Amino acid sequence: MKIRVGISIGLIVLALSFAFYCILRLNRATDELRQATEAALLAATEQSPDWLAATDEVARLWERERGFMHILFPHMNINELEWSIGAMQHYQRLGDHALFIESSVRALQCLNTVREMERPTLGNIF
Repeated sequence: MKIRVGISIGLIVLALSFAFYCILRLNRATDELRQATEAALLAATEQSPDWLAATDEVARLWERERGFMHILFPHMNINELEWSIGAMQHYQRLGDHALFIESSVRALQCLNTVREMERPTLGNIF
C-alpha cells in the first residue's frame, strides 16, 4: 500500500514538474522570439543594414523552438506563426519592406495569442 501511494505521489510530482517546465520554456521562447521579431520589424521599418541579421536571428530562434511548440501546443496559431516567420524570411530576401512588416506584425500577434492560450489561468482551464 505504501509503495502504491509513493508511486502515485511520484507520478504526480513528475507530471507537475513537466508542466511547469513547459510553461517556463514557452515563456522564455515566446519572449526571445518576440524581442527578435520586434528588432527585425524595427530594422525593416528603418531600412537598416541590420535587417538581414535580425531576420536570421528570428529564424534561428524559431528553428530551435519549433519542434517543442509543434509537439506540445498543437493548434492553428503555431502553424500560423511558422508561416509568418517563413514569410518574413521570404519577403526579406525579396526586399519587400511592406510585406515583411505585415508578416512581422502577424508573427507578433501569433506569439501573443499562443502565450495567452497556454497560460495556466482559470479561464484557460475551465
